[in-house]
This record gives sequence, structure tokens and C-alpha cells, in this order.
Amino acid sequence: MKPTTQMLYSTVRLVASNDSIGTGFFFNFIFDEGETVVPVVITNKHVINYNQTEEVRFFLHTKNADFPDDEKLEISLKGNWIFHPDQDLCFCFVSPLLQQIKSQKQKDIFYIPITENLIFDNAQLEELSAIEDVVMVGYPQGLWDQKNNLPLFRKGITSSHPATDFNDTNVGAVDMACFPGSSGSPIFILNENGYTDKNGNSDLDGKRVIFLGILFQGPQFNARGELVIENIPTQQKVSAVTPLMINLGYYIKASEILVFRSEIEKRLGSKLVS
Repeated sequence: MKPTTQMLYSTVRLVASNDSIGTGFFFNFIFDEGETVVPVVITNKHVINYNQTEEVRFFLHTKNADFPDDEKLEISLKGNWIFHPDQDLCFCFVSPLLQQIKSQKQKDIFYIPITENLIFDNAQLEELSAIEDVVMVGYPQGLWDQKNNLPLFRKGITSSHPATDFNDTNVGAVDMACFPGSSGSPIFILNENGYTDKNGNSDLDGKRVIFLGILFQGPQFNARGELVIENIPTQQKVSAVTPLMINLGYYIKASEILVFRSEIEKRLGSKLVS
């Protein structure tokens, strides 16, 4: 599959207990030199209402050989959400859920996780240009392809250099339409038809996929013309002060996800299983 096709099966549309909507995505942590894989779902803390036992609903694809079939399963998951110590991020183990579904349905779930090799460290990010093409995968305004259980793509560019911190530690900015429901969406630098590096060298056949970060926040104007920085909301609300999006979003850099490795090792220890 092309990278963009794979991205279609990396996210889930999370509906929280108050019917607010956000985006989660599958991520695989690798241990023991590839012998052990721990799948998780990652999203923003505010998507699950800062509640570590929040119940969320979402749909999953079942698997037919190496492809998704036409069946989709509606799942309710009361997660044990584990919070990042500093950033607006959290994760939940999904191995028990996947095993339960296989036991009950005699089917595997089809999903394509994001993996650690797509995360660049700061030295690698320094080699990028200030302006790079980016795509975001998620559910703006809660919209999705309901028939096929698929997310929507948004496209834009980086607004700050990927290697720099935009006003806060390990935060960057993108020029992209960011609406309620997009919280938790993964953002990628994506080049499928060649790219030019920061020194002006072109690779006409080059392909690049870099997991840049996770959308969580963005600036808005209100009706009084005041600029307000807020978390990307998870639902539309009637308000006396109408928020006006200015097509900018702030993301938490993907490297912050790696903080979860030590938490997984601490919680699972010798129980780590592939």
C-alpha cells in the first residue's frame, strides 16, 4: 500500500462519554530487538475529558487475509488511560481488546499502526526545511466516511521549523485547517513524488514519510477580534463569543510519545508479549 492508503487504517474516531469527538491512532512500541510488540491507542488527554477511566466508542475494521473486509465493529472501551507527565497526551493498551475480539469473532482486526522508525530525533529534524508539506489524518467536525469507516485527510505546510520549539517545549506549528474533532490527529511530512532538501538538492523519485506530531491546540479569533489560544475542541458549542478559526494548529512533537516506553516497561515488565 502507498503511505496515504496505510494512513487510512491508522486512526479511530473516538466518541467520549459526553458525545464529544476526537481522533486516536494506533501505535506500536517495539521491544527486545523486534521480538516484542505492544500496540496502543494514543490521543490527547482533553479528548477523553482528562479522565483516566473514560469510556470511548469507536469502529474497527475486521481483517480478511491481508486486507480489511466490509465488516466494521462498534466497540465500547472503558480504558485505563495512562497520562504523559507533561504533554496533552495519553495512551491505552489495546492487546486485551484485540485478543477478546479474536476470541469472540474468530477474526483479527485490520489496522496499520504508526511505528517508532517514523519519528525523527532533533538532529534529523535539523536536516529538514522550514517549510515542508504535511498531511493530517482525522475527523474534522467529527466528519468521516461512515459507510467505509475511514478518516479524512487535511493538507498544509509547516509554519515553524520542525526542529525548533514554537513557544513551548516540543511543540510545533502547522498552516492547516484545524477544526473540532481533529484533536489527537497524527501529522506527517509526506512526499510520495520526490522532494527537495534544505540545501536545494532534489530527489525526483524520493519518497519520505515522517511522523511529525499530534495536533492538540490552536489559535482562534473571537468576535471581538481577540486572539485566543485554546485546545482544539472536541465538539461544537453554542457560545456568546463565536470562535473564528485562522487555519493554524499546534502539535506536540512525535518524540514525546517515546516517554511512554518506560511507563510500558514499568507496568508490563516480564509480561511483555508479542
